[in-house]
Amino acid sequence: MVLWLDCTHGVTSAKVLAALEALVSHGRTLHEVQRFMGSKTAQRRAHAVFEVLAQAEAAAHEVTLDEMHFHEVGRLTNLSRVVGIFAAFDMLGIEKWYCSPPVIGNGTVVCSHGELSIPAPATAYILERYGIPISPAPDTPLMGELTTPTGAALLTQVDGFCVNPPDSGHLCCARTVLS
Repeated sequence: MVLWLDCTHGVTSAKVLAALEALVSHGRTLHEVQRFMGSKTAQRRAHAVFEVLAQAEAAAHEVTLDEMHFHEVGRLTNLSRVVGIFAAFDMLGIEKWYCSPPVIGNGTVVCSHGELSIPAPATAYILERYGIPISPAPDTPLMGELTTPTGAALLTQVDGFCVNPPDSGHLCCARTVLS
């Protein structure tokens, strides 16, 4: 299966997981739940996302990887979302995924380090280091952080960026499934 994610409203781990949730049936057997929780592919992909995040946070704080520690990124909800996204990929048989270039947002965001300009330093690092294309904000004034460091790190795992979805596959956006 091929997935295309519409990131024109930004990308966060919560938005991606919500879009995937609409594609997954809600009835599961114990065996399916156990397989979901033990997926080696999902663990490997989630590990890669957190490696990217660790590098970005270390660069933003000018410390080594051993000195770096996660704040908001390390919350249990974020950890479970990232693993859940890739476990859902396995469950759905998603072998390739593409997305539109994300909208970043503007203004400032308040986090554990105080008020930061958007994009946050870790987000900016990931976008630049991995050459992730971004979409300009629409004409309406968008305020706030629409693409988080975790959302940007997830995009380091896509098979490519395209404005329009591929001819086949499932289409997802940050709020609902389109088809």
